[in-house]
Amino acid sequence: MRFDRAVGVGLLAAMVGGGGGCSSPQSFVVLALESGAQPIVKIDHFTILVTLGSAETQTLTYPAGSLSLTDAAPNEGTLSVSFSGNQTGDANFVITASDGRGCEIGTGKALVTIRKGSVNEAIVPLAPEMKCTGTDGGAPDLAPGTTFKGCDLTMAATACPATQTCEINCTDRANVCAGAGTVPAGGACGVDAGCAAGSQCFGYGGLGCKGVQLCLRYCNSDSDCAPSAGAIGPGSFCRDPVACDGVNTAYHTCSFSCDPTAQAATTGTSGCPSGLACVMPASMDHVDCTCPEATRTGKENSTCTSTSQCAPGLLCEQTCRAVCHCSAQNGACTAANDCPTAGTTCHAVSGQTIFGVCL
Repeated sequence: MRFDRAVGVGLLAAMVGGGGGCSSPQSFVVLALESGAQPIVKIDHFTILVTLGSAETQTLTYPAGSLSLTDAAPNEGTLSVSFSGNQTGDANFVITASDGRGCEIGTGKALVTIRKGSVNEAIVPLAPEMKCTGTDGGAPDLAPGTTFKGCDLTMAATACPATQTCEINCTDRANVCAGAGTVPAGGACGVDAGCAAGSQCFGYGGLGCKGVQLCLRYCNSDSDCAPSAGAIGPGSFCRDPVACDGVNTAYHTCSFSCDPTAQAATTGTSGCPSGLACVMPASMDHVDCTCPEATRTGKENSTCTSTSQCAPGLLCEQTCRAVCHCSAQNGACTAANDCPTAGTTCHAVSGQTIFGVCL
């Protein structure tokens, strides 16, 4: 996401070392901010640490007016810094985005060569972070496994008024009642399509699948995750942690029940929502739909060191091997052979019963 105009009226050019007189033309650096893979929301102000050469350092602050850098809300803006005519050379910029609590929620760096009388531009991707200290008035850093105050996520029918559901608000670190929609768990969601009570809309853009937003059901145990009618695969499990600011909280959502076999991947019958692939994040018999890594390109029999190097429908056994239906009994597969390559058959994997590999 590219930003091309000022972020509100407060982001005017700031002078660095302005006491050098006006005998030489000023130089300007325009820092064009990008959101990166994950959104950075409710930015209260930016701080820029400018270092010119090895001696001159200055800190500049720009109000941002609760700016949000997200793909869904493409605000635009630049930060402009001016230099007096006698200043040239390499300038280092460290940009920090902070929220209203004083917590640092994004950071980026740029190195720009200053030339007299010129306007130089640098594109700065901001990486999300969450850094709060007890001395700056901000909230303390979020600890793994944290629970939030508020409504019960899995008791939507009684935790909130009618027509509402309980959702996590990572910014406020609270569980809040919000308007419920009608989209069932697993369905596509967005501004005009809200999730049914008991679920919340999650985006997969941070994993590389931009535009994929799905309703995921909250759960306390596997019994909360009965798959929807017609779902395929070994079942849905209460396994996927919910993260706020990159830290896993105590809350979980139900995984997808899908078919991870090579045959299903080839025919498009895995049962996963569009844009996602059926993978094996842990045990072969516990599958899930997720955004596949960009490295998943290896074909059958390609050399590999990790399953993340093999295309969906394959797993790594020194080489990429096709996944197949096994239904193991006494160490042997009993399901009809669905291996895609002639001359290969499905073999059981130790400790697994539902799926195997083609050898």
